[in-house]
Amino acid sequence: MRTINVNPELDLELLFYPSFVSPLLDICRDKVKKRWGNCAGLVIEKNNDKIKLYHSNTECLEYAEEILGLWSLPKRIASNVSRRYRDVVERLVEKYEWFGIATSSQDDVEIFSSIILSKNTNFHSNVVRWIRNVLEGYDCISALLNIGMREVSEYIGKSYQIYELINVLRIYMKLRDNILSLNDVYLLKKLLLGIKGVGLKVFNAYMLFVKKSTLYAPIDRNLISFLKRFESTSDIVTELPRKDLCEKYVCNLCTSRYVCSYYRFQEAFKELSGWIQTIAYVYNKTRCSKVLCSSCILKDLCRDRKI
Repeated sequence: MRTINVNPELDLELLFYPSFVSPLLDICRDKVKKRWGNCAGLVIEKNNDKIKLYHSNTECLEYAEEILGLWSLPKRIASNVSRRYRDVVERLVEKYEWFGIATSSQDDVEIFSSIILSKNTNFHSNVVRWIRNVLEGYDCISALLNIGMREVSEYIGKSYQIYELINVLRIYMKLRDNILSLNDVYLLKKLLLGIKGVGLKVFNAYMLFVKKSTLYAPIDRNLISFLKRFESTSDIVTELPRKDLCEKYVCNLCTSRYVCSYYRFQEAFKELSGWIQTIAYVYNKTRCSKVLCSSCILKDLCRDRKI
């Protein structure tokens, strides 16, 4: 058993809400159990400003800090944000200083699969269910490569995302050792984007949740919607990044970097980029509504406020 001190505001349900590791967890208010993958059986219990961790392996008690996002708390990485965006950032950091990027980089196959499956569907009602169907029936995601399509349809699901995952996963498993060992981002990007079905959102999510680089963030509709709400951040949103250019260039040498929303976003928020994207998702899904508008910490900055 291990005890760690945390901010008493830490909300386990909210922490794991935007995380691709959540399909591997049983989450119940102040208690979380990791059911599958690396350090399966790990139990996390929160009581006010203390978290108790239970596992027979002491390495898993240390690894729990990664799962809890303690490696990426915003106060550690917010200092390099451009001055123009400080007002928005400082309010968010003050409110969510306990909120890190919850992940499990040792479960790269499961995380990668969650990312692939999340295209054009509801993550919480569909992706979590599909991943759990595989793990409950076969114990590991890579088992998908060894079962027939009829069995997949019957026990996992019939959505096109599942069949796409099988094709993508087959290539990923062949390249996996190379991908995990590479530190050269340009070569890593070439490898991942070379897989049919892997686009820029997948690459950036992989960099954030598997490679644990907070410089990266998927430019998705939630982030774009969030940035457009505020005068200071709305001009970040210009053109979406293009896969053909991203395969060819590193960002700071790209011929279209100054009109690329991704480059502009990363330049604005630096190492806080992944955290801002995560908070934007949480905000869009749980905070931005007419009912909650009056209590929002950003209401006086918001161009879409309902009050």
